[in-house]
Amino acid sequence: MKRKLVQESLIYCILPIIAIAVFYNQYPSIPWVILTVGFLYTFYTKKKENRINYTFSAFFIMFSIYFIMTNNIKGDALIQFNLGFIMFLAIGILILETMDLSICKIAFQDILMMLGENKMSIYKIGKKSKVSLNLKKLSTIIILELLSCDLIGIYCINIKNIGNLSYLVSYEILAIIIFTLVELYQLNIIRSKIKYIKYNNTKLMKEKVDLGKVINLEQYR
Repeated sequence: MKRKLVQESLIYCILPIIAIAVFYNQYPSIPWVILTVGFLYTFYTKKKENRINYTFSAFFIMFSIYFIMTNNIKGDALIQFNLGFIMFLAIGILILETMDLSICKIAFQDILMMLGENKMSIYKIGKKSKVSLNLKKLSTIIILELLSCDLIGIYCINIKNIGNLSYLVSYEILAIIIFTLVELYQLNIIRSKIKYIKYNNTKLMKEKVDLGKVINLEQYR
């Protein structure tokens, strides 16, 4: 089942980024082929497995939109567009959060489904492990990260009029590192809770099987 996680990561995330970054200037048709493959794979999983990977699909769609819209934008206009795009993402995630559609909760369900869990087992794991608070915290951290990077860019370019973009990149990298460490901490807590619940479930099922064997032996005495 981990193969499916790797496979969909390649199709939806890694291959589109590599195709556009490496091949677009020399072979403009290759990125479009990769994007088409991604959309076809989504239809395939829906028809074959009655499942859509909403997390990877959302990333794929947003990346495709970004690629199409920035295709002919260069220089300062691209920087301004990037700032607006990041702000749009942060506001979009915040709106989804207020509608009880946390992106981290959706990602949590998608990943478990790729690892072979069904909807009922995902519901039980989420309820028993009580990871909803950690998922909400993780979504909030992501929103703050996007807003922080955007505000750093706005401050450096529009307020301080810093022409050297190395300052902007340095500050943004520092912010990303700090937020990434906090996100990894939350992810580790979520992973530990799920691992603990699954271990207890496996142990309980084993005990029930063993108990059933003992009862059956007693019946034959």
